[in-house]
Amino acid sequence: MIHGVNLSLQFKEQCICKNFSFDVRVGESVCLSAPSGKGKTSILKMIMGIITPKGGEIFINDMGLNSQNILAIRDLFSWLPQNVNLPINSIDELIELLLLDLDDIRYFNSYLEELEISEEVKLHNFSELSGGEKQRIILAACISKQKPILLLDEPASSLDDHSIDLLFKLLNKLKNKTILSTSHNQKWIDNCDRILTL
Repeated sequence: MIHGVNLSLQFKEQCICKNFSFDVRVGESVCLSAPSGKGKTSILKMIMGIITPKGGEIFINDMGLNSQNILAIRDLFSWLPQNVNLPINSIDELIELLLLDLDDIRYFNSYLEELEISEEVKLHNFSELSGGEKQRIILAACISKQKPILLLDEPASSLDDHSIDLLFKLLNKLKNKTILSTSHNQKWIDNCDRILTL
């Protein structure tokens, strides 16, 4: 599904990775592990085509990532960046911002319920919600896009153990969803199928 072959990346004098190869199979949940500032986010951005590696290749569904097919490949992903700050006041504005269609909205509302976001919470101003509530809502929206691949950068940063359990219970119901995440949260790491060490 996702293959990285001999990836190398350097910012100025800092070597982010050198000859790093990895493989993520269809339906797997894989966590990329490394100390802070050691390139986890950069790997996700290379997969998205946001950053170009100094060396190596990336393949998605056996297609080599390049400037000709980058838009088609990006359409396979639902991407959750770290530290999401959205200019919204309500869940309705989130739906508009993410261009969710009617099917997406139906999934979104179902996922909110499974992640224990109550009707009362939905009515609150988004800025008044706790970090965990915001994260669960944004994750539900991310998953509702029904893309085959989820790229999640520190998705557990504001989640307690119970919320992580709820999220993985939901993710485990979604067939053939391929997940590549980064996290320092041991509970999140323990729930993943496999760990990739950078």
